[in-house]
Amino acid sequence: MESEPWIPTIQSFIKRVADSAETGHILKTLSHLLVSQHRSDCSATELCSQFSFAQSYFVSGPFEELLYRLLPLLSNLEFVTSNSKYLSAIFLDGPADVSFEVLYAGLSGEYATVTQEKCVVYLSQLVAAGKLADIMVCKCSTDSYMLNGEHDSLVQAYACLPDKAANRFQQNVPLNLQRNVYYPTLYKSILLSLNDVKVRLQKGLSSSVSFISLLIGKLCVHGLAMDLWTALLADIMVNQDFLLSRVFHKVVSGIAVTALDSTIIPLLRCVYHYDDISALLGNTIIDSKKLQYLIMDKVLLHKFYTSADVSKLLYNVIGYLASSPSRVHLYHTTFTKLLQVWADASSIRCVSLDQHMYISKALVVCSTFLSSHSSDSLRMPLFKDLMSGLQNHLTNSDSSIRHIGMAVAQILSAKLNPQLEKKLEFDYDDDQIYRELVSLETCPTLPDSSAYEKQSKNILGDSPEDASGTSEPVLGKTQYGEDLDSDDDLEPLGEFEDKARPTEQPASYLGECMQGLMSADNPEKVESCLKVAPTLIRRSRVMTEEVSVEFAKVLLHMESSVVIENFVLLHHESLVSLLVVSPVPVAQYLCKEFSARNYNVRQRLDMLDALAAGAVQLADPKAEHEQKPSSLVEEMTTLNVGDEPSEPNWREIVDRRIEAKTRRFASASHTADTSVANRFSAVAGHFFFPLLLAVRNGEREYNPFNADTILLVQYFYTLGKIVASAQNCLLAPRMASELLQVVWAFRCYKELAVQKAVVFCITMAIMVTPVQDLLRNASLTEAHQYLLALAGTSPNPELQEMATKVLSYLQHQVQIGMKSKT
Repeated sequence: MESEPWIPTIQSFIKRVADSAETGHILKTLSHLLVSQHRSDCSATELCSQFSFAQSYFVSGPFEELLYRLLPLLSNLEFVTSNSKYLSAIFLDGPADVSFEVLYAGLSGEYATVTQEKCVVYLSQLVAAGKLADIMVCKCSTDSYMLNGEHDSLVQAYACLPDKAANRFQQNVPLNLQRNVYYPTLYKSILLSLNDVKVRLQKGLSSSVSFISLLIGKLCVHGLAMDLWTALLADIMVNQDFLLSRVFHKVVSGIAVTALDSTIIPLLRCVYHYDDISALLGNTIIDSKKLQYLIMDKVLLHKFYTSADVSKLLYNVIGYLASSPSRVHLYHTTFTKLLQVWADASSIRCVSLDQHMYISKALVVCSTFLSSHSSDSLRMPLFKDLMSGLQNHLTNSDSSIRHIGMAVAQILSAKLNPQLEKKLEFDYDDDQIYRELVSLETCPTLPDSSAYEKQSKNILGDSPEDASGTSEPVLGKTQYGEDLDSDDDLEPLGEFEDKARPTEQPASYLGECMQGLMSADNPEKVESCLKVAPTLIRRSRVMTEEVSVEFAKVLLHMESSVVIENFVLLHHESLVSLLVVSPVPVAQYLCKEFSARNYNVRQRLDMLDALAAGAVQLADPKAEHEQKPSSLVEEMTTLNVGDEPSEPNWREIVDRRIEAKTRRFASASHTADTSVANRFSAVAGHFFFPLLLAVRNGEREYNPFNADTILLVQYFYTLGKIVASAQNCLLAPRMASELLQVVWAFRCYKELAVQKAVVFCITMAIMVTPVQDLLRNASLTEAHQYLLALAGTSPNPELQEMATKVLSYLQHQVQIGMKSKT
């Protein structure tokens, strides 16, 4: 063929589309193939046989490959900017179904965020251009180039696009891809495609509605059935078109079996009269065993409904079966099944009262369709079942069951056996059960079609602007005109001060909290996230362990640039919570950063405070099952969710009053304390030894203690608290020895605060050293001499008192050690 040389040319173009040197020329050529097929002013040269063949070949196969090759390139901003015109032509002017499906696939996580954003933009443009209806119209024509078996992925894209886009971009989704705008647009597209099928049938052209059947089933499975039917029924029921009804019969028969429940049951609840059900479903129930089982067994026997529209549902189901001579045999079968189940003694015992009441209502509705000319061969078996069921109801111990049996028997007996000389009547109260059953004897009337139109307007609306509630301002007289100089719209100066500042919604997840803490341009968001951070950290242990170091980095570089109440406390609680939940990586990170450059004294003090508090909490046996933030943080977190104070628990008040008025004549027995492992013992080395290197590395690298003496004092106190928290651990003696070696170099420091810190560290070392090792430790012997000198020659009385107390404690411990040896 003369046209075949186009094939290798197109294939070569697609393979070389990523080549930056030829990309512009390739995209221009390929986009020309797509654009020219929609132009009506093309010359004879453009519409020659070779060019037409190239177009047909390109859109039939290589076009999809081209789109998938272009998806990764959309993350290159320079590529998109330089070829935006050709990219728009390719994605928007080509086969819309292929573009829609590929762009939807581009929202998956395997592509970059920039690519996904561009895919959302193109999808929004496709929806705005009315391509949803165009694709469905194309699918309903038999000359469609896509086979019916390949509809599933496109149906998935149609049904899930708003949720997929919102999942990726949250609030930043184009207006026409939001649920309240996209789905009404989709419903209108379905109506347009159904009307197009009707027009094609009138012209004698063949059509297929399998795509619409799959789409309706998928939408109903996703929970959109009520809105879908409300939107579609107005157009179908108002027109009362026989051909359109036949098209709808075919749509219903093509719905997948897995979606039948989600589709048909909402339809039965939406329609106002059973005649409308007959117009919508026709005789499809006769040919479909699945539909028979759903309507005759599942809706009436296996399920039950207690909502306000239960009478409408029952009349639609039973009236649909009884209103046509071709379906009346199904009505008789259903009536017999219902009465047999209602009369069965085991069924009465096993089913719930609500379900039994539901079956009783169905029986009353069935009796209203029992015609006067029904044969006795049908009535008499039903009457016998009714009498046997009445006996089973009357012998039941539940009064509600007895009332149901009497009410149903009284209503049905008059219709099943009208030849009875004396009607079956019972003497019982006119209760709610009887009134509900009697009210069902009145058959509903056929409503006006305006009821469907009113509900349809609530779903479809008039325009996307109405659905969103926002529109562009109109430049008219009210905006620019006679009232140009009016100051009526100006607020008084002090009025805005009385208005409450809009509160920021607190974060619910750890990742959201981290992002909020980095929102420097939104102080309210930072404050709300900082208040809930300790609670989220301790609640999400697995997530915290994954991002603990990153979270600590965010907290460490936070500054109180805005006025946040209790910022220091909240910041401290968050760091401590990270240390308690994920001690090893966070402690190693803080110890490493303590001796790093580019940190001020305040940040280093925050690290030391967090390490000391974290060690104390990990060593506390009472906190093992109570890892909660401080009461202040808990109070602020609670108030952040709701400002109303919670009411006191009445049981606690009663227990306190009973306890206050109870006299006991014997002391209560005290339960023995259970031993709990020290959680800090396994991680003590990660807190102590990396932090100890700050002094030793400071001699040859950056020394953080040159900045301020306060930092050195707090450093010693932190080391002492960490050593004290490791009491009775295997590492405690070694940690005490290392601590004494570090502080020994500062024993002659002139600053009083440093000397007190040295004495504190010596005390902690003595406390954690086993008593049998006190006399053998050379470092402690030197410390003992130092304490004696302080107690006798120090000019500061407070320091003398401290040294004296430590000497007394040391002497007491030595005496205990001596007694243990003897």
